[in-house]
Amino acid sequence: MSEALPLMLKELRLPTFGQYYQDYQDRASEHAWSYSQYLAALCEQEIAQRFQSRISSWTREAKLPRGKSFATLALNDLPQAVQKKIIALRDNTQWAHQADNILLIGPSGVGKSHIAASTGAASD
Repeated sequence: MSEALPLMLKELRLPTFGQYYQDYQDRASEHAWSYSQYLAALCEQEIAQRFQSRISSWTREAKLPRGKSFATLALNDLPQAVQKKIIALRDNTQWAHQADNILLIGPSGVGKSHIAASTGAASD
């Protein structure tokens, strides 16, 4: 049965279960976990891994430039009014938790992509 388990987990599309079930089995034995605690720990790991995969996929699909952050943004080159708005976005990410939108409008080369990548990284 133990030889068939990885194949069954793969068929059920539970790759994280397949990767971690032995580690969690050892941990469960050491800490005297119940079956439900063992299963819950595996499920939590699977959910976390799927969420990380989803975030990676969304990040790739967004095609935002890499390495852009608020730390690398030259705020001093921007008008004072724009600086205040960017600082407000940086310091308060409540808009992201509410699924609100941000519109970045301006001519080419003024930092729209940089700001978009920075706010995306800050709201993780």
